[in-house]
Amino acid sequence: MKSACRSVIVRIFRDVFSSFRVERFRKGIVMFRLIRPLVGSLAAALLALPVLLGSAAALEKGERAAALALPTCTRTSWTIPATESGDMDCLLSRGVANRAVSSLQDSLNRCHGFSLAIDGIYGANTAAAVRSVQSSAGIAVDGVYGPNTRDVMRWGVNGCQS
Repeated sequence: MKSACRSVIVRIFRDVFSSFRVERFRKGIVMFRLIRPLVGSLAAALLALPVLLGSAAALEKGERAAALALPTCTRTSWTIPATESGDMDCLLSRGVANRAVSSLQDSLNRCHGFSLAIDGIYGANTAAAVRSVQSSAGIAVDGVYGPNTRDVMRWGVNGCQS
């Protein structure tokens, strides 16, 4: 019975893996040539899977996905937070204290109806206001100001229009 099962298994593997050479050795051991490359490829694919899934999950985190690639906003450009070079693709998050935060707080107060202290410190209240704007706009809610949040906010420079 064992030899019949073994021969059926060998035939199945021959059909499925026709490009592989099947060799018999002493005591009925079957070896498949080219199995190492197959196992190596499979292992590489399995190792890459968490990285790919992690990347997709990171994109769901909204502004946090860009945190590694974007600089911190340090000043304003037409009342909108920007970098020293004037680039508006930048981030603000808890703990940042500068005039870009003051501009964000001013816009949140004037155009979104909040009553934040305009102190230039991105604290819990500023983060909560940003989360509220993000939630209302239907984007990822993380409390971090970045390009996605900037695009859905209203600004005083354009009469509080989005």
